[in-house]
Amino acid sequence: MLQNERVALALIALITGMMGFIESMTAVPAGSTAMAADALSFVQHSITAGFSLWATAGTINRQRWTVQLQGFVMALLGGLVCLIAVRRLYFGSLPHPLAMTIIGLVALIADLAVGAIVLGQRRMLKGIGALWRISRADCVGNLAVVAAAAAVFATKNNIPDIVIGGAMAMYFFIYGWRIAITGRLDAGRTP
Repeated sequence: MLQNERVALALIALITGMMGFIESMTAVPAGSTAMAADALSFVQHSITAGFSLWATAGTINRQRWTVQLQGFVMALLGGLVCLIAVRRLYFGSLPHPLAMTIIGLVALIADLAVGAIVLGQRRMLKGIGALWRISRADCVGNLAVVAAAAAVFATKNNIPDIVIGGAMAMYFFIYGWRIAITGRLDAGRTP
């Protein structure tokens, strides 16, 4: 069991950052919008852990501004994946279901490892609620990628991948925007 909150956050940021990079690099050749959206989930998780690591040494005002920045980054990345979904609707080809399934399952294993770290540190991590919610959402995203792969394989069409990926990206855009606005309101208040 890790004894240091900063070590746990750094490990979470490392695992999710690496998985986000791997999945985003494989989403392009696989032609999968769902994988791109799931990679976004990992990037967001890594950013959240990294910002939490940065905020642990700061004031309450730094923590509030950090939340706002996280929300803006999340909304920006969600918007970009929404644009990818629209582009693939018009110019996309059939995604590779085998690559989607393999990467989706590897991503699920990475998320389960992160979940184990979060649960193991639940008494030490201050942002445990946010990290736990993101971990659960990531696992759902991984399963959505596998479901999209199965639907693409069954239908021989890219629409299931675009719908699932687009819905995930839209969720990130809306949720990120809400976080950014909440962070902005909190940051404007005096501590």
